[in-house]
Amino acid sequence: MRKLAEYFWKVILPVAILVAICWYFYTKLRQPELYSGLITIRWQWLCLAALLYLTAHTLWASYWVILLRNQGATVKWITGIRSYFISQMGKYVPGKVWVIVLRVGMLGNSLGISRTAVGITATYEAFVSMAAGAFVGALLLSTLAPEQMGLEGISIYWVIPLGMIPIGLVGLNRFINRVSRWRKGPNAPQLPRVKLHMVIFGILMGSLGWFIMGASLWCVVKGIIPQASLMSWDQVGHFTSINAIAYVIGFMAFFMPAGSGVREFAMQKLLTLELAPIMATNQATAIAVVLAIVLRLTWTVAELLCAGCLYWFVPGPGISKELTATVQSA
Repeated sequence: MRKLAEYFWKVILPVAILVAICWYFYTKLRQPELYSGLITIRWQWLCLAALLYLTAHTLWASYWVILLRNQGATVKWITGIRSYFISQMGKYVPGKVWVIVLRVGMLGNSLGISRTAVGITATYEAFVSMAAGAFVGALLLSTLAPEQMGLEGISIYWVIPLGMIPIGLVGLNRFINRVSRWRKGPNAPQLPRVKLHMVIFGILMGSLGWFIMGASLWCVVKGIIPQASLMSWDQVGHFTSINAIAYVIGFMAFFMPAGSGVREFAMQKLLTLELAPIMATNQATAIAVVLAIVLRLTWTVAELLCAGCLYWFVPGPGISKELTATVQSA
């Protein structure tokens, strides 16, 4: 029975949701007028969107390196960046836990700190980044149309509690350590601690990344819709909020690999209302689907290329100097 429930949770439910969303997108993309000059592809904007996406994640990866060093790790910045981007491939496995597993596996005990510390800092980085997204999305909600402040009639303010998780983890960490000392004495092993000021610093640092992600979405819009030339930089705030909310919703759907489908569905709903003032409603609905799909493809390709380059051309911990020299000369 347990195996059946696990199979349902990891396979049947994600596939069923993905098929339903794909069918919904297919019905929206069947409109013939969609392909009669309504959309275009300007590759320079898509390339810029990819670079902005990688910049945002590099910022979040840098925060993880700071957390590692705060725990006493002797880690080079490029080594942390390499491990971060390669581990991102783990999010395409249901449950998202493989991101942390891969980081622990790649760095292990090679940094002068325990595997537990590597795993805890990776967990904090993930939740702090999403917390920053929840706060930024909520902060910018007032810039959106009233209709966008609810998704299918349900208020999207419920993403805000996610922002409190890292702060809650700080308290939970202290509680566990105190219980351990109470039960086993003052010399009991303690879990690695991430202090509150590091969490607050991470939320501020992560918020900058979400504005960069919003600019990336804005570039995709500019690269697909000819009418987007009329859009101003003021709307970057709109797209930052839309992207942050949709991304966080996708993250919370942890049973979906990388939030696939769920993030795109939420983004399509929010983008439709954003595009409605400059085109017909049915056209806005269809183009919002195109934007959500192109955004996913742009970011995924950029992530795969970056991870591949870092894997092949940047040595990981424990690689010999001879192999390092060979890679650098290749």
